[in-house]
Formats: sequence, structure tokens, C-alpha cells
Amino acid sequence: MITRAMLVLVVLASACTTRDPSLDDDAGVDAATSDAGPPDAAPVDAPISRARCDEDGEACCADGRCGGNLRCEAGMCTLRGCGAIDAPCCERDLCSRGAVCEEGTCVIAPCGVVAGAACCEADPACEGTLECIDGTCDPCGASGQACCPERGCDDGLECLGAFCGPPPPCGEIGALCCDEEPRCASGSGCRPIAGEERCLSGPTCGAEGGACCDGDVECAPGLVCVPEGQCVRCGQLDTFCCDPPLACGPGLECSPEGTCRFAP
Repeated sequence: MITRAMLVLVVLASACTTRDPSLDDDAGVDAATSDAGPPDAAPVDAPISRARCDEDGEACCADGRCGGNLRCEAGMCTLRGCGAIDAPCCERDLCSRGAVCEEGTCVIAPCGVVAGAACCEADPACEGTLECIDGTCDPCGASGQACCPERGCDDGLECLGAFCGPPPPCGEIGALCCDEEPRCASGSGCRPIAGEERCLSGPTCGAEGGACCDGDVECAPGLVCVPEGQCVRCGQLDTFCCDPPLACGPGLECSPEGTCRFAP
């Protein structure tokens, strides 16, 4: 009887200490972890795009900076507060025209070193590709830049006013005269200027002393186009004869020389 009771106790003890691994809460996690191998390496941070933080008034990028040479102030990208003389330097140590960044502050640039700086009295007046234009060092010659004092503009460009740009098509106002007729657009005329023939309009075309206009009407009434391409007064005594039928005024006639003289 005692032996049977002891046997029952042994069986109950074995049942209490034996556990099904599938019921273990950590079993699945441990298995998955052991089968997955070593953890992946930490991801490499991608470069920060500044496409959404490169305009005045936009929020700064995640790293507290801005694109577009703007400065991050109070979480916003701004043009204010940086770049001016005695103001903090903008991103990448940039300053406004004629200034340079020194120890985080924009100061007046020494002569000749940057665009907008004063020209130096010594030669060269400006460094690098800068040229002295009206007392200030500036790049010149390229499209959109000022015309250089001596060489004008780069090849293929023309000095249009004070700046370089692609030349307009021939025949247009201010452009070179075309090689073939009509050399200029209607209402303008071809006239030599500074060794070049250019199309001019307005008071310079058809008016007295101006270029002859292209088209059927070359000059205003009372004027005639002479071989030099200029409109001059006509029909009066000792002036060129106008176009027929009214070549000369009353009492005058057109002489063989092409001038108006008294009728015999």
C-alpha cells in the first residue's frame, strides 16, 4: 500500500515539472531570433534634400539648415538677417555683393577681390576674370553680364545697351542689316553706325537726316533718299529733287545734276 502511494507521488511530480515547449511564450521569439541570423547593419542616412527648404518663408530642413543660400532662423528659412554688411554670413559663408565673410560676419570686401568690390588703384585693378567697370569690379562679357570696357562681349554675343546677349536676327530694329533685300523690316532703314550697318526706326528712319526706310515709302514728304541712304530735304531751291511727279516746288525745275533750280 505504501509502495503504491509513493508511485503515485512520483508520477504527479513528473507531470508538474514537464512543460510543452510549444506553450512557452518565448519559444517562438527565440526560434525566430536564432533562425534569422545576425541583425542587419544600421541603415546609412540618405542625403537631405533641400527642395522643400530653399525658399524664403519655408521651414528649415531636418538638420536645421536651408538651401538656396538662405539662413535658418527660428525654424524658418529667411533672406533677412544674413549677407548684409555687419550681418551674419549666410549659408556656405556667402555675403551680399561687395562683401566677404570674416569669422561669421559679412564685412566690406577689400578692393578687387569679389564682384561689387571697389577697383584697386594698382594694376591689375581686379582679380581673376573680374574687370573694372565704372569703379567697381564685375564679371563681364558673358550673356547677361555687363559689356567689357575693351573687348565687349564673348564670341557670338553682342553688347545690347550695357549688357551682353545673343544678337537679334538681321533686319530687326537695332540689328545688323540683312545681306539681301529687304535689308530691314518695314518701317526701319539701314544706316551705318560705328562701322556697321544697322536697322534703325522711329525718328531715325524717314526723317530728315535719318536713314531711309525700307519699302515703298523711303522718306517723309518733302524728303528724298540720297545714295548715301539718308533722307534729306528736297524740292526747294538748291536742294535735291524730290521723287516725281513733284520733283521741285513752284517756279523750280529739276536740273540734270539732280538739284532744284529756277526754271529758265
